[in-house]
Amino acid sequence: MISKIQSKHSPMIQSSDARHKRSPVIETLPKVQKRDLKDSPYTLVAAMDLGTTYSGYAFSTKCDYKKSPLNVNTTVWKAGSSELATMKTSTCVLFKPDESFDTFGFEAEDKYARLMDEGKHHEWFFFRRFKMSLYDQKDISRSMKLYAQNRKPMLAMKVFTAAIQYMKDHLLETCKEKKVEVFMADVRWVLTMPAIWSDRSKQFMRECAQQAGIPGYQLVMSLEAEAAALCCKYLPIKDLDVGQKGDNIAVFSPGTRYMVVDVGGGTVDITVHEVQEGLKLKEVYMANGGDWGGTMVDKEFEAVLAEILHEDVFEAFKQKHEADYLELQRIFESKKRSISSAASEETKITFTLPVSLLETFHDMNPDMSFEENAMSNKKYANNITWKVDKLRMKHFLAKGMFAGSIQKIKSHLAELQEQQEVSEIKSIILVGGFAECALLQDEISSTFPGKRLIIPHDSGLAVLKGAVINGHELDAITERISRYTYGIDTCYPWDPSKHPFEYMFLSETGFYCRNVFSIHVKIGERINVGEGCETKSYNVMTADQTKVHFNIYVSLDKTPMYVTDEGCKCVGSLVVQMPDTRKGLNRGVDVELKFGGAEIEVKAWDRDTKEHKYAYFDFLQ
Repeated sequence: MISKIQSKHSPMIQSSDARHKRSPVIETLPKVQKRDLKDSPYTLVAAMDLGTTYSGYAFSTKCDYKKSPLNVNTTVWKAGSSELATMKTSTCVLFKPDESFDTFGFEAEDKYARLMDEGKHHEWFFFRRFKMSLYDQKDISRSMKLYAQNRKPMLAMKVFTAAIQYMKDHLLETCKEKKVEVFMADVRWVLTMPAIWSDRSKQFMRECAQQAGIPGYQLVMSLEAEAAALCCKYLPIKDLDVGQKGDNIAVFSPGTRYMVVDVGGGTVDITVHEVQEGLKLKEVYMANGGDWGGTMVDKEFEAVLAEILHEDVFEAFKQKHEADYLELQRIFESKKRSISSAASEETKITFTLPVSLLETFHDMNPDMSFEENAMSNKKYANNITWKVDKLRMKHFLAKGMFAGSIQKIKSHLAELQEQQEVSEIKSIILVGGFAECALLQDEISSTFPGKRLIIPHDSGLAVLKGAVINGHELDAITERISRYTYGIDTCYPWDPSKHPFEYMFLSETGFYCRNVFSIHVKIGERINVGEGCETKSYNVMTADQTKVHFNIYVSLDKTPMYVTDEGCKCVGSLVVQMPDTRKGLNRGVDVELKFGGAEIEVKAWDRDTKEHKYAYFDFLQ
């Protein structure tokens, strides 16, 4: 390990000019700002949850919180075409042909449907369920593009920024309607995100929030599963659906462990906590999960329809009847929550579908009836009927559409419980929009009979309400587990007994080895929230160097030697300004990284003068 006090053999960091063989580091505006939010005055906490399928916001004043942490305000969103009234709205954004913002949520869905009916939608930009792009795409950048429903491209940052800005403005307007008068400077903003997201995705969301008008020093990033736990710890027994009888006090007693499974539309986010004194929470196993959420079931439903009708028929339906296709997705989103394992295998489940879907089949197959088509497929023969807008399907077929998602979740949970840190959990807390699926609840309850299954009422709002509580309780999480080994690309004094010859180079002070992985925190390491990790010191490489560029690497290996090792990945850069060159080579920078929060923060200072330097992470391109 590299000690805090270094000799002349300290590791060195080259200037960007000296790294001529590497891709240049693009200098941008600072991304990490000093955020001592804990001591900052505020009047209101406002939380926004931009979900894969649904989005919403909630807020509470400091006075509300002191009376009851669960005293949280939300709003009701209405969908005109389906006469829905929900606590969240659809995650959809509509832009005009000139790329200016038009509307968001159910309003965007309904307006785009009208435009499609009138044949006027071709030049508009409609985005739906776009959040998963920040999980699916590995090389996230500021120039990344999303493709609208009609395949027209737009900058992803513009789409996300518009969504956040709309919710921010709508929230402030709702505050006025509720006679909660606040100034922008009085608001502590909270934005939720999955813990399994990459550092690039988190920075992307932060930059979008800042572009939407939220100052970076007023913004808290809250991990979704943690937020849900903060909500559940305050819930009374009457607001919990319990798989096995018990009380809420037992779940959140000091020393007990539980698992939070946040099953949303796109991702499944899992954390394991141990309760501390004062209801503080400590993470005991690194956050994990995958893309096995409710939209996986939606894709399977569409695959079944395509198999029944034939792929070309379903594709033609999507192209010719876009408004009906949009309505089909909305209808199934509500229907899938009511399918349970209680019914017999022969019971038939009824799906109400657009008439145009069956009409498209008849238009493309004029010489074949639907019944003849169904009978030709052994899987569906005698198991389905379809009249006008009603598709009736035997229960085992409907249940099969959930098998892929549920099996992934069950298998992952079973693997986790083989881990020593997880084996001691007493309860599984199931939250998120997909947690309302009766099939998922039944399967988890039967698979883990020794664990108490807890499903909060309004489980889809647990994350949102908990995010508000998180805004009031910034120190609610005391400890986290690092998901990666983090380090900096350095140059170390050459040692022929252990360094590869091809990494050797000559500098002003002698021979050095490039590509050394200087570890700052190891995978699985416990990190106290709010405290910096070990401080490390780095020397300049040239006498006239006025800045140093650190390349940040991650690895799933606990002790990588070189940044070129298999599995090591450059995830960003850190820049430290050093304009005073009077001491020549006798200069260095001390770097301390904070990994305990939802994001990584950095503090860097001149080793001799102790003057703090302007440093920032840039995980984006």
